[in-house]
Amino acid sequence: MSLLSKLIRGASANVIEHGLKMVVMFVTTPLMIRCLGKEDYGTWLLAGAIIAYFRLLDLGVSFAGSRFLGAALGANDREEYQSLVCHLFRFFTRLGIATLALTLLAVWGLPFFIKDGDIVSTVRVLLAGLGVSTALRFFTRIYEVVLKGHVRYDLIGISSILKTVVQAGLIIALLLMGHGLMVLLVAHVLVDVFDQLLLVYFAKRVEKDLRLTGAEKKGSGASELIRYSATAMITNAGNSLRQGMDPMIITHVSGLGSLPPYMVGTRLLGVFSDIINAIFGGGLIAAFSQLYGRGDAEALNQRFLQAIRCSTILAMLGGCGLMLFGPAFILRWVGPGFMVSGNVILILAPVTALSLCQYPVWSLFYSQNKQQWLAVMTLVGGVFNLILSFLLAWRWGWMGVVWATCVEMALAYGFGMPWLVGRIGVPIKRYFREILVPAVKILVAAVFYWVAVRTFILPAYDHLFLLGMGYLAVMALVLWYQVFSGPERIQVRKMIPGLR
Repeated sequence: MSLLSKLIRGASANVIEHGLKMVVMFVTTPLMIRCLGKEDYGTWLLAGAIIAYFRLLDLGVSFAGSRFLGAALGANDREEYQSLVCHLFRFFTRLGIATLALTLLAVWGLPFFIKDGDIVSTVRVLLAGLGVSTALRFFTRIYEVVLKGHVRYDLIGISSILKTVVQAGLIIALLLMGHGLMVLLVAHVLVDVFDQLLLVYFAKRVEKDLRLTGAEKKGSGASELIRYSATAMITNAGNSLRQGMDPMIITHVSGLGSLPPYMVGTRLLGVFSDIINAIFGGGLIAAFSQLYGRGDAEALNQRFLQAIRCSTILAMLGGCGLMLFGPAFILRWVGPGFMVSGNVILILAPVTALSLCQYPVWSLFYSQNKQQWLAVMTLVGGVFNLILSFLLAWRWGWMGVVWATCVEMALAYGFGMPWLVGRIGVPIKRYFREILVPAVKILVAAVFYWVAVRTFILPAYDHLFLLGMGYLAVMALVLWYQVFSGPERIQVRKMIPGLR
């Protein structure tokens, strides 16, 4: 199979996976709230937020490992490839053991964070089960990294799709049968084991001569891999301080009952971000890396600015759409008890759109091995967000956490990110122009559309569907006549036969 075929199949599986997860989320979220109640649902969300921090133990090695294994395969250096596999397997095994130890520590220390004894006992069981499941993922992580090294994202996508379908079916059935958190936990762990076994099977089919021990060699790229992964780890830590700590601060300050309204709002924003990631993900890194390797800085900047223009258009369309219809959709989706979730969207959607306008920056920096600058910015921003969240939460409750995230992201992506981009030779005036010109045109059109239809935006699926279609039609006209240039219109006509 050619590299292009692998990329196309991987991208297709990725899009299907994201679409399926969106459907599952829209179905299961209101069902879990109704069947479990706000407090038990908040308990489940809290346990998941804590476990998300366990994944930081990866230290960025999975990302770096796939990159270095791919390079070894590309160079046809089987000795280096086998050596890296063995080093990675040994490292992941240690991480699995460390995860088990951390699970025990978290279960023991939970009462220092949560005072309610009944909630503590429940969260302890959830943490124990999810912690063991996470440890298992580290023990088998090498198989997933091997598949990524071979650019077999299609097989990873198939495994994830099957996991999503089976898990969603089990959750829906168990909830309708009246089961609670403990039964859901068992189902979650069993499906996770199924997913890991499937990845092991796929990896052994792709790499029939896979050896996990005995092929280490001195002077391999293992040490360079560890150094490369350190910056990815710092970046993940910074993002986790911004996103992962918020649920725990909210629980500590306002109680578990405040967590579901917060998470419902941020979940829609997360879906929005996942869509942008699916479009502007790993493929850009490969394309930018090739241009950088050729030493063609002008072509690299040109392609990067084109990607920024595309990401800005999609980010603004999605961000404005969320602000227009998100609050009403939430009222219809999960009920009037979550009205405040709409405020979360109105506060965070603008800064989320601002960050997603600049999404290709990550690929640009990683392609030039300059991601350490982004890592520092992300870590500093995460610490700032954490401190500000505590300060505002004690004064204004859990909405103070939302405002803290808004302030930090506005500073990071309004000033920090453009400053870093200017330091690596990108024409900063053109950079701002590619963002601001289409963004302002889309924003103005969205405001006029809102003024025209605001009295018809009701919490009803038929109203929201029709108004959403109208929004897309208006934006299509704005893009065609106001945003797209002449060459861009020609390119669109070539891509869509009906417009020729």
